[in-house]
Amino acid sequence: MHKEINAVDLAFVVDTTGSMGGLIEAAQRQMINMMQQLAQAADIQLRLGVVEYRDHPPQDKMVYRLHNFTADLQKAQHTLQGLRADGGGDAPEAVFDGIVAACRELAWRKHARRLGVLVGDAPPHGLGTSGDRFPNGCPCGETIESVTRLAEETLVTFHAISLTPQANDAFRTISGLTGGMFFTAQQANAAIERLTSMLKSEFSDLELDKNILATWQKNPDISIEELAEQTESSRHAVSASFVRLLSRSLIEVPVAQ
Repeated sequence: MHKEINAVDLAFVVDTTGSMGGLIEAAQRQMINMMQQLAQAADIQLRLGVVEYRDHPPQDKMVYRLHNFTADLQKAQHTLQGLRADGGGDAPEAVFDGIVAACRELAWRKHARRLGVLVGDAPPHGLGTSGDRFPNGCPCGETIESVTRLAEETLVTFHAISLTPQANDAFRTISGLTGGMFFTAQQANAAIERLTSMLKSEFSDLELDKNILATWQKNPDISIEELAEQTESSRHAVSASFVRLLSRSLIEVPVAQ
């Protein structure tokens, strides 16, 4: 079995500016609960990373801070519990910087299912928010289009939990453009249920995936029909397994049809 066949890397990208002061404890509980539920959802090797973002000077001295992936979920929980809301200035925040840092600076495993969960209460700069000190756009130069394109290029699917109505439109667009799901603060439990269900579905037939991968590695030119025959599975099940493996580059070329 490929050592990363059941690898899942989960990154929380979370706003820790002062406006989150009344929301941070609830967000921490939700993120910890999500991490614990996802770890138990299926036979997966889960790692957790965190990117906390704030804003650009002079609004804040810290633009973002990285907590790289760890498989030690107790350590990950300690990181989440240690997040503190502070700083920030105008309403919009350095959302784009947090997403870019997650995509470029976290050490994603090559073949892991890569999941990002954006959590915050404010939109990015440059979207017409009242009082925006950077009305022409984030100082980082990124846009919704550029950060979602980067997420697509780095194979990270971003789901989003918007904690206030002000962030809804931007968070919904970001998640939608990366193929992820959008939730409001009131839907946090639904977010956990949906993501748990997604992982259960994706990793529900791990034994078949192992067999398909092992068989394909021996003969990369094998057809779907031959794979189905050798693994004693339906063509539909084999095709679904092949798509799962292909999506994470565990199989890198199409089989012969």
